[in-house]
Amino acid sequence: MPSDRRILMNQDLNNDGKVTMQEKILAALASYGRHFLGAAIALYMTGNTDPGDLIKGGIAACLPVILKALNPNENSFGFTKTQA
Repeated sequence: MPSDRRILMNQDLNNDGKVTMQEKILAALASYGRHFLGAAIALYMTGNTDPGDLIKGGIAACLPVILKALNPNENSFGFTKTQA
């Protein structure tokens, strides 16, 4: 099984064999949340407790995920090429 298909199957939340747009959106939001919280917690643990800096760090951590979503060659979520 190709890795792209395995990733899509993990996003099948209701186990019906299909991945709906809602499931793709939830997977993307979960990814954004993990990255945001990871960066914010790491900054907080260094002693930086300024909320503005924590938010900026979280946003910066989400940028690679946003770029992944904008890449048409990435099949896990985001804009995809249509099959002719």
